[in-house]
Amino acid sequence: METKLKALNTIALFIPIFIGLLGLMAEGLFILAALSTMVTGLIQVVLGILYWIKFPKSISIKIYFLIVIIFFLLLFSKIADNWIWFLPPILCLYLSILVYSLKENHEK
Repeated sequence: METKLKALNTIALFIPIFIGLLGLMAEGLFILAALSTMVTGLIQVVLGILYWIKFPKSISIKIYFLIVIIFFLLLFSKIADNWIWFLPPILCLYLSILVYSLKENHEK
């Protein structure tokens, strides 16, 4: 399952990057790249759920979901500000670190 999680995460990370690079050659794809980040976010949440199923006692994944919940609560509240848009890339990086370090953390 670890290989599948890593492959899914890699695909999720490279969708907006690939479309953004295509945007350098074809005008208008930058908007598609920006929209594809929503797909990446959805894939990351699904990936997080799969990780949680595999490792239900992991504190790291609980922290991930706590920050995801905080992001969505702030997003739909009146106190959301421009700084909130730093959370998705941070969450993406955090989950990627968790996924790519699976064997190291959970074989011990």
